[in-house]
Amino acid sequence: MSIKNAVSKTIAYAKRNGVRAAFFAAIERVSDNRKDNYTFTPLSEAVLAEQKKEYKMLAQAGDLVRFSIVVPLYNTPEKYLKDMIDSVIAQTYGNWELVLADASERPLDVAKEYAASDPRIRYYHLDSNAGISENTNRGLEKATGDYIGLLDHDDTLTPDALYEVDRVIRKSMKTNKLVKFSSCPLRLIYSDEDKYDDHSGRYYEHHEKPAFNMDYLMSNNYICHFTVMRADIIKRLKLRKDFDGAQDYDLFLRACAEATLNMPLAAGQIAHVNKVLYHWRCHDASTAANPGSKDYAYDAGRRALQDLSDNYKLNATAAQLKHVGFYRLNYGEDVFSQRGDLGCIGGKIIDKKGRICGGMYLKDGTLAYDRLPEGFSGGLQHRAVLQQDAYAVDIRCLKLRDELIPVFEEVTGRQIDDTFGDLSREDIRDMSIKLGSEVRKRGFRIMWDPQIIKRV
Repeated sequence: MSIKNAVSKTIAYAKRNGVRAAFFAAIERVSDNRKDNYTFTPLSEAVLAEQKKEYKMLAQAGDLVRFSIVVPLYNTPEKYLKDMIDSVIAQTYGNWELVLADASERPLDVAKEYAASDPRIRYYHLDSNAGISENTNRGLEKATGDYIGLLDHDDTLTPDALYEVDRVIRKSMKTNKLVKFSSCPLRLIYSDEDKYDDHSGRYYEHHEKPAFNMDYLMSNNYICHFTVMRADIIKRLKLRKDFDGAQDYDLFLRACAEATLNMPLAAGQIAHVNKVLYHWRCHDASTAANPGSKDYAYDAGRRALQDLSDNYKLNATAAQLKHVGFYRLNYGEDVFSQRGDLGCIGGKIIDKKGRICGGMYLKDGTLAYDRLPEGFSGGLQHRAVLQQDAYAVDIRCLKLRDELIPVFEEVTGRQIDDTFGDLSREDIRDMSIKLGSEVRKRGFRIMWDPQIIKRV
């Protein structure tokens, strides 16, 4: 990030949240930058050649997923346009089509030239600019693939992006003993991403995403790029122009909520590829470089979250947090009656030094955000201040569904209002994880809410 953008972000943050908050946020960001030793290492030519060989064998067998990549264009600079298209052409998996929906005042000659030279590239000059959502929907109408991916006009894919997505789909097909790709239970697949500084040519801010986490998604659009959806679902849901600026967030919320708040087995319907498959280009006009340049988008995100809450009758109010693009749902008093999927909600424990000493436990028994100062947000993705699905939460600070209180008493041998002051840190951890296991065995999810705080 350039110094200019860093300064502008700090000033904007101070205006929203005050000088004190901006000071501590700046300290945290400096600390994060010092720890950011990320380097993107491209795949070797040997690996790329092996992937192309594997694709050729699949093609000969006639057993191929067809991908459509839809890109809305609008006065796209020639350099960015070429880089984006070249990144698609470079895919080691070759059964794709690139649908370019161009709403520019005049047709983009470069895009037309690419389409003329490669039949997989389909260029459409739209008769009007109806906004990002409607322009994309026009492209979706033209897409013919089994799965459809969304790509911004100034970003790029890694050469193995479609290859990796195809691997996930094939694994699901094999597990479920299916033949038709249109029957694959996977509705949405997303990957890790990073940012590319257009000025320095440097890759930075590796966004290593977690496995699917619905409450975390309802806190921010962590799914973002590169996302591929089953064609029938994305064409049914479409993008909604009322949420332009956060149209992809609105789409992902609706697609994922169908698989979590309405249906069981969300893990079989949403998959994560834990590799960087997408480079988000940062330049002076991009949101990646300057989030404040699209303040309207963050309000659109809040409205999309509120719309989801209203549609699912969650009795919750969507609110923006201090960090732009990050939200929370403030529920009514009886959250368990609104969220039938939740069995337990936990908070965080703060010690006398103002540091986290209890709260959310990971699958390996690690305490998330251990010793993090209370005022810190947890890094670039601010996870320490966001609601999220948890493996287990601290038994000293939680709320339980009434029917699970006997489970708590059985696991701990105590009443739920016990302070557990005589237990060691290890005993508390072990009981917390055991309780989490029992809650999940009964088909409930666990949410960690960092605004629920207990001080010890």
